[in-house]
Amino acid sequence: MKRHILLNEDMIITAWETIMLGLVILVQSQQLHHRLPPILDWTDDVTSGMIFLVLGILVLVNAVWDFYWYRIRVVLLSSMAFLWSTLAASFLLDDLSDHHITIVPLLFITVVVRIMLIAKREPPYKMNGGDHG
Repeated sequence: MKRHILLNEDMIITAWETIMLGLVILVQSQQLHHRLPPILDWTDDVTSGMIFLVLGILVLVNAVWDFYWYRIRVVLLSSMAFLWSTLAASFLLDDLSDHHITIVPLLFITVVVRIMLIAKREPPYKMNGGDHG
């Protein structure tokens, strides 16, 4: 397990960020100022906080114990990239409707880029669910 922690440290850090973001959204929801399209308006609700929290815990467990069966890494990393991208888009659109840009969407985009780099650096057999062929 110690070896897995050292090998998957980027994934563990991103999982902790996702867990902490889920907790922040749960404690302080409704941070967006304007009405966004329904596809983006849910990103600062309690439901999305729970989704971020659960997904972060799943990714943390996956990284610590290094599970890669049934393409679970692809599913988890894709889900994290999608959620962080949606969050970045919703905060960016909120900033644009306020006519000022804050650093928050840029930080979220940085996390999305890191998730993509984690997926790129994963060995192919882990992304294929353990199939070596």
